[in-house]
Amino acid sequence: MNTRTQLSSSTADVGTAQFRQHGRVDMYMDGDILVYDAVGPFNTEVLDALAVAQLGFLKQAALGARRWGSIANFRVSAMTSPDGLARYASLMKAPKPPEFQAQATAFVFGPDVEGGRIMLGHYRRIYEEIDRPFACFDTLDEAKAWVRARLAAPATPG
Repeated sequence: MNTRTQLSSSTADVGTAQFRQHGRVDMYMDGDILVYDAVGPFNTEVLDALAVAQLGFLKQAALGARRWGSIANFRVSAMTSPDGLARYASLMKAPKPPEFQAQATAFVFGPDVEGGRIMLGHYRRIYEEIDRPFACFDTLDEAKAWVRARLAAPATPG
């Protein structure tokens, strides 16, 4: 079921300071799931742009107390450098208001995504450190079903 909204954002709409972004992340809401279409590989500049684009997107989405989840649907490559991983981890660990925190996150690495299985352990560790339910799937439909099941479950106090 596609319940995609018109609201969308992209790292391509965010200027970066010194170096050009490598990679691109577009985002949109599909019902109560924030979907990130992520085309890698990724450098720290695109991750910085992601933080800016996501903040603007979440403010516009005005989710309030609504529970929502997220899915990163990777295409081409899931690779980033050690600096990119460190930057992503710091973005994920940064304090956020509750309405800006997904209840569960899934990643999609199809078989043709470069480095998906290599990077999975690194990404999984980041989500374990922030105590957020996380899983990885081969298809977007599988990921959506898992996230929706997490959202349908009773909320647990954090």
